Amino acid sequence: APSAAAAPAQGAGVAARAEAIINSDDYQGQATDVAGYLHESIVKPGAYVVPGDMYSAGGQSFMPVTYADNLSDEQVDQLVAYLMSLK
Repeated sequence: APSAAAAPAQGAGVAARAEAIINSDDYQGQATDVAGYLHESIVKPGAYVVPGDMYSAGGQSFMPVTYADNLSDEQVDQLVAYLMSLK
């Protein structure tokens, strides 16, 4: 089995993927930058549903819709900052 050091971080590259999504013609959300997209994805996971069985089923995101209710604005901002720091 690969060591933890050899395995990529679960969220590695999320900022680059977010930027690619924002710049795609398919993106229909409101975000204009990576931080905005990540924020939108956390608090409104249905704003843009990434296609593919890993992310959604039947057009519904697998992300819980309760983060907006359960996390403060500061906590969401901290989560966004953390996700953007993953390389």
